[in-house]
Amino acid sequence: MAGKSTGFGGTGITIVLLSVGALGLFVAFAVFYGKYSDARQQLEQYKKDNEAIVKQGEANRDDVRGLMTEARGANKSLVSYLVDNRDSLMLRISGDKKDTLNTIESKLQGVEGADQPLLTMVRSRDASIAGLKTEAEQASAARDAARTDLTNELSRIKQIEDGHRSTLTQLNADISRYKDEVEQYRKGADDYKTATQAQFDTAKGEWNENEKRLNDQVSRLTEQKLILEAQIAKLRNDRASQLFRGQDESALVDGGVISVNEGERTVAVNLGRKQKVVLGMTFAVYSSPQAIKPDDAGVYSPGKATLEVINVGEASSTCRVTSEMRGNPVVRGDVVANAVYDPNKVYKFVVYGSFDADRDGLATPVEKDALEAMIRTWGGDIVSDVQGDVDFVVLGERPSLPPRPAEDAALALQLEYKNRVAEVEKYDQLFRQGASTGVPVLNENRLYTLIGKTPAAARRAQRNAGQ
Repeated sequence: MAGKSTGFGGTGITIVLLSVGALGLFVAFAVFYGKYSDARQQLEQYKKDNEAIVKQGEANRDDVRGLMTEARGANKSLVSYLVDNRDSLMLRISGDKKDTLNTIESKLQGVEGADQPLLTMVRSRDASIAGLKTEAEQASAARDAARTDLTNELSRIKQIEDGHRSTLTQLNADISRYKDEVEQYRKGADDYKTATQAQFDTAKGEWNENEKRLNDQVSRLTEQKLILEAQIAKLRNDRASQLFRGQDESALVDGGVISVNEGERTVAVNLGRKQKVVLGMTFAVYSSPQAIKPDDAGVYSPGKATLEVINVGEASSTCRVTSEMRGNPVVRGDVVANAVYDPNKVYKFVVYGSFDADRDGLATPVEKDALEAMIRTWGGDIVSDVQGDVDFVVLGERPSLPPRPAEDAALALQLEYKNRVAEVEKYDQLFRQGASTGVPVLNENRLYTLIGKTPAAARRAQRNAGQ
């Protein structure tokens, strides 16, 4: 019996121990399972938290790994490293580490260039500031120059104003003086007007009296005129046969045509130096003396042709035909006439100055005698001064005036100088008189052309020069 109880006891113990062990295992499993569940929950939460910081795909990015490496090097977590960098960046950008990118964007609203990177915007602003500084410096320099110009202009204006004030003061003084003078003139004008009015009234009264007297005389003279006209008409009727009939046409003829050169359009007339024909003189050509008839108004017909003297001989002259009627040419036997030409007229000459009548190149006062003798031979007359009937003034070279002698010079020298001065003054006076009165002033050569002669001494000198 005892043996059987021992065997059951060992088995029971074993069962108890196994039960206890199983229970312990169950308890241990339950404890470990609970810890496992907690650990798994913590792992899942860690994964979720880590996923919020760095997603699984982002952890392999180079820039993220670089940030993690920088964080480990700074002995910081990635989040702490990024937060510190953000705070430092915000301090650099806005000065407030609590700012965020959104607050920065909000603060940059309306700022020019806000769409650019901040560094680019800063550099652009720096360049703008530098340009503005340069412009400010230039503006400052321009302002200083303008101030200087303004100062100078103000100084110039002040000088002008001072000058104007001085001029105005002078003008006011002049105006005051002019006012006084004008007042005096006005008073004098009033006095003169009063006196003139009185004279006018007196003259008007005298004029009225004279007008009445003259009207009476006109009336009497009108009556006498009517009486005389009646008497003249009666006398004309009674003595019509004795009235003046005019000069015979032949008396108007000056000369005639003696030859005609149709090829050269020249003619020869029987008038020359003896008849005082000169170069340039003109004649009208008529077929006969009877053709020289005046019309009812007393005007003579122009003739069938006109001539101009181009060469003067002793008793004949050559003329060129200046105009001619078509179909009525100049022929031998035609007569010529000049209304103002008078071969019997004696021309008066005033001759003064130094002349070179002998053509030796030296003009002297003595050679004036040769020209006067030639003029007298031609038929002219010599007078000493320009009078109303003088026809020509012939002037040679102006007398030369020597230097004025000293006051202590000899009397003869002073008298000679005085005579020379008188000669020069007379020369100038004759020239002025001729120019003012319209008398032609001739030189020596023009005198020869006018009268168609040269002195014998001059002709000999010309022949000798030709030999």
